[in-house]
Amino acid sequence: MAVTVPYVENFRPVRDILPLERLSAPVADPTLTDPSNAAALIDGEWMTLDANYKLVRACDVATAGNEASLPSFPLWTESGRFDVQATAERLVTVIWMGAWEFETLIFDAAADIGLGDPITTRLQLVKVASITISGKIYSGLVGATSSDTNPTVGRVTRLPADNGGWLRIRGGSGY
Repeated sequence: MAVTVPYVENFRPVRDILPLERLSAPVADPTLTDPSNAAALIDGEWMTLDANYKLVRACDVATAGNEASLPSFPLWTESGRFDVQATAERLVTVIWMGAWEFETLIFDAAADIGLGDPITTRLQLVKVASITISGKIYSGLVGATSSDTNPTVGRVTRLPADNGGWLRIRGGSGY
């Protein structure tokens, strides 16, 4: 009997993606692309580049509450993709440049981290921090304020309560 692993989409576009510039780059720790790894990357997490031009999580996920201090980019590669597994470099794709609007499940609306606030209003700024979802820590979105010293990555365009549990954000140039 074949066993299938259910795929959950965590990050999806709302607008046309043609004008977006995507970057495919290797992951610094290739074991994070293995879906059987307890710390595996999932779509909708946030990444940044290290000094070797390899992608790493935007913040330390050893504990919740760590903020990203560098510009961050959303991961748009589903966990366990065969094309990622088939290459030695383990290339994954992030949204690199251009204005975009996406919906995500990788957020914590109640988190109050650093100078941020819980996500409660449309057009509120968001930033990246380590968050806990179902007992696992991810590099995801939390509310931010204009006083934040760490980079913000976008604005809320639709709240989860009005959008079937999905947080809609606008980011990239011009947010």
